[in-house]
Amino acid sequence: MWNALRRGLVVSAAGILAVPTGGDLQAQSRPELSWYGYLKMDASWDEGLVSSGNYARWVVSPDVFEGHGHLNMTPRQTRLGFLVHTRAGAAALTGRWESDFYGGGAENKNALQVRHAYVDAVWPSGWSILAGQTSDVISPLNPGTLNYTVAWWAGNIGYRRPQIRVTKRVEVSVGGEVRFEAAATRTIGDDFATSEPGDSGADSESPTVQALVGLTLPMGDVPLVVGAYAHHGVENLHRELGGEPVRLSSSGWGTYLTIPLGHSVSLNGEAWGGWNLDDYLGGVGQGIQVDSRMANSVASTGGWAELAVRRGSAALRAGLGLDDPENADLDAGARGRNSAFWGTVTHDAGGGLSYGLEISRWETTYILGTTGTSWRVQGSVIFTF
Repeated sequence: MWNALRRGLVVSAAGILAVPTGGDLQAQSRPELSWYGYLKMDASWDEGLVSSGNYARWVVSPDVFEGHGHLNMTPRQTRLGFLVHTRAGAAALTGRWESDFYGGGAENKNALQVRHAYVDAVWPSGWSILAGQTSDVISPLNPGTLNYTVAWWAGNIGYRRPQIRVTKRVEVSVGGEVRFEAAATRTIGDDFATSEPGDSGADSESPTVQALVGLTLPMGDVPLVVGAYAHHGVENLHRELGGEPVRLSSSGWGTYLTIPLGHSVSLNGEAWGGWNLDDYLGGVGQGIQVDSRMANSVASTGGWAELAVRRGSAALRAGLGLDDPENADLDAGARGRNSAFWGTVTHDAGGGLSYGLEISRWETTYILGTTGTSWRVQGSVIFTF
C-alpha cells in the first residue's frame, strides 16, 4: 500500500500543488530558506493633485480640485519576502512569499499587502506548473521607475492575481529559449452592488484565460526579447444591475520587446489593446460604464517605451507611456486619456545602499472637462538585502 501511495501525487512543501511523477519518488530534499527584500523611503513633490499622492496614477481635473503643490513621504514600498527551495523526485520546487505595505492603514501605521504567494514545480524537460498568486502572464515587462506604479494606468498593464499556470520552455540556442505559457486566473471584477455579496468576476463562474509566447536570444549583456500575449474573461453584472444577467467580456492582446542597443544599453516597451481592462490597470482605471440598467465595456489602447543605460554604478532611464480609452464609451467627466514621461537616475553606493531621483510630467484629459497636468519630483533611498 505504501509503495502505491508513493507512486501517486507529490504534494509540494506548501501543501497546495499536486502533480503526477510517473514513478517512484526520491526522498524529498531538505528545504532551503532564504530571505530577501529592501527598505525604501520615497519623498515626492507634485505640482498639482495626483491620485493617489504617495504614487502617481493620473492628475485630478482642476474642475474638481484647484491645483497646488503637494508633498508626500512614505516607506510603504518596503518589501519583504522569502524563497523556499526543495526537491520531490525530478521536480525542483520553489515556494515564494512577498509583501509590501500598501495594504492600507495610517501613514505611520502601514498595513501589510501580499504580493506573491505561490509554489512552482519545474522539471528538467522544460515543463513547470505554478499555483498561487503572482504576476499576470500577460504584459511581462515593467519600466524601471521609482514611482511605485511603474506606469500603470499610463501605458503599462498587468497586475497580480491567483492563478494556476503551465509553462513550457524550449531551448533554441545556448542561452536562448522559446517560452509558452498559459494560465487560468481568478476573474476579478467590479462590485457595483450595495446589498448583495460577490463581484462581477466571481459571478461569471469561470476563470480568465491568459496566454503568452516569447523568444529570448542572448546578445551580450542584454538579451533580445520579443513576444506576444492575450487574455479573455467574462464578468456577469446581473446583481449590479438588479435584473437579467449582463455578461461583458474582458479581453486584450499585446506585444513586448527588449532591444539591446550596445553595452548595457537597451530599449524596452509594450503595446496593447482591448476592452474592460480596469482590473489590469488599463483604460485609466475605467472598464465598465454603468448607467441606470445599462452597461458597456470601455475599449482602450496604449503602450510604453523606455531607454535604459547603465554605466558602472549609475543607471539612467528615460521613458513615456500613454493609455487612451475610447471616448465614445465614456460619460462626461470620465478620464479620456492619460500620459506620462519620465527621467530617472539611480546610483549604487555599495553595501546594498542606493538612491535615485525621478522627474516626470503627467497629463490627464477629461470628457467635457478641464485637462489636469502636473510635474512630479521624487527622490528615493533604498537599502537592499
